[in-house]
Amino acid sequence: MDGARPRALSYRSLYLACLAGILSTALFPPVGMWFLAPVAIVPLLTAVHNQEWQTAFRTGWIYGLVYFALLVWWLAPTISRFGDLPIWAACPVIGLLVCYLALFPAIWCVLATMTGRQNRTGLPFAITLSLLWGGLEWLRGWMLSGFPWGSLAYCLSPQPLLFQVADLAGPYAISSVLIFLNLIILNTVTNFKSGRQAAGKIIIQISAALVLCSAILIYGALRYKEVSANDREFPMVGAAAIQGSLAQELKWSPGLQHHTVELYRKLTLEAIKSLEHGGQERIIIWPETALPFFFQDEGILSRMVREVAIDAKSPIIFGTPAYQVTADDHDPVYFNRACLIGPDGKSLGCYDKRHLVPFGEYLPWGPLTSWARALVPAAGNFSAGSSAAPLDYGPIKTGVLICFESIFPEITRQSVLEGANLLAVITNDSWFGDTGAPWQHAQMAAFRAVETRRWLVRAANTGVSEIIAPTGQVVAKSSLFRQDIVTGYPHLRHDLTVYSRTGDMPFLIIVVLAAAGLFHKNSRNRR
Repeated sequence: MDGARPRALSYRSLYLACLAGILSTALFPPVGMWFLAPVAIVPLLTAVHNQEWQTAFRTGWIYGLVYFALLVWWLAPTISRFGDLPIWAACPVIGLLVCYLALFPAIWCVLATMTGRQNRTGLPFAITLSLLWGGLEWLRGWMLSGFPWGSLAYCLSPQPLLFQVADLAGPYAISSVLIFLNLIILNTVTNFKSGRQAAGKIIIQISAALVLCSAILIYGALRYKEVSANDREFPMVGAAAIQGSLAQELKWSPGLQHHTVELYRKLTLEAIKSLEHGGQERIIIWPETALPFFFQDEGILSRMVREVAIDAKSPIIFGTPAYQVTADDHDPVYFNRACLIGPDGKSLGCYDKRHLVPFGEYLPWGPLTSWARALVPAAGNFSAGSSAAPLDYGPIKTGVLICFESIFPEITRQSVLEGANLLAVITNDSWFGDTGAPWQHAQMAAFRAVETRRWLVRAANTGVSEIIAPTGQVVAKSSLFRQDIVTGYPHLRHDLTVYSRTGDMPFLIIVVLAAAGLFHKNSRNRR
């Protein structure tokens, strides 16, 4: 078969790949059928069974096209609406992104065929192939600035007990577990059809799956109970996320700047009233670019903001654009910034967004992508910050994640290792309209809370604003497109989880060792 022409993709394989893509998308909002996670990939696995690697690549790529196109379709109207690009031009731009993302499941399908045909229903093969999926998800979150949106683990966000193990191994290991369950289910069915001679394999694989699931559930229940109980040992503060719900088309209008500050003043003072009992410290979180002007330019608007903090007798973290004039008098350097002012109205520090949105906040790779300015004229020209240090107010040390940053576990880890005892996600999801995107984005924040065992306050311009416990439980939440306040009483934890200390490195080492071992074994078998 080495010199044979690869078989064309059959209608059956095409149908199964598309079905798997649809099922995978259905795991996430707005559908949210997370309970299908153990079987969603089974059609894809069935489609690539006994295929040549070229055909398997095409099958996996078709799966990826369907999955990611259905998952991130909202990017096309977003770019069209806010990027000064007609919809007929925006769709191909997003199509390129989808084609790139689809390469990762395509490569995984190739690996499934290249690891040998003899062991495709064996437990070692299932373990290794599962680990490779998680490894490729990690790679997708790193390559070309990274885009881990839609990693399978995040579909479990509504069920905190199922992902407590994230404080040990992170989200990509949990994705591997979900793939492992898909493989075990398929292998069990395949072995069952083989008759009695496969009974031993069936028992071993089902036993392995039951042991793994039981361990995860037992660990989840114990850790959930433990973290909930010992949370009381840490200092408590009052916190409020303020949701102004300002339309994206209007918020940058100069004539509405005064109204914007007045709106946040009104909502902040309402939040303070609900946090008055208890006598503990308080902190107020406003969304990303809540202030549609340069707060650093002292004037009437900046003074109004400082007066809000004075009247509320509370520190406020808010988003604002910022700039820095360079020494050589060239064009200013712009930042997407979060500022902290104290109860006396004085500035206490700022944080500049470190992981910018490519082709949204900046154009990556310099001259290589400068041509894209003509296609996406509204693409920003921001620069990335460099410091992960939390914003410090007395006992409250807030690690800030600005919008896109909250989908990257490593960024949260860095803030916690720098001393953050509270996490704040400030975001502006009004770009995405009434789609599944704001809900998908919010789901990932629950993992950041569990991975680091930190309370997390999420303030969104139009929603979803919420407060998440270190167990991943959402204790308060807003709806979309309404002015709202979300209040709660987080605890300032300072303990470090295994994942906070080690990150994804142990998981990646296991992935590399497992893959190397199986490839070596199959190489010997071919000889």
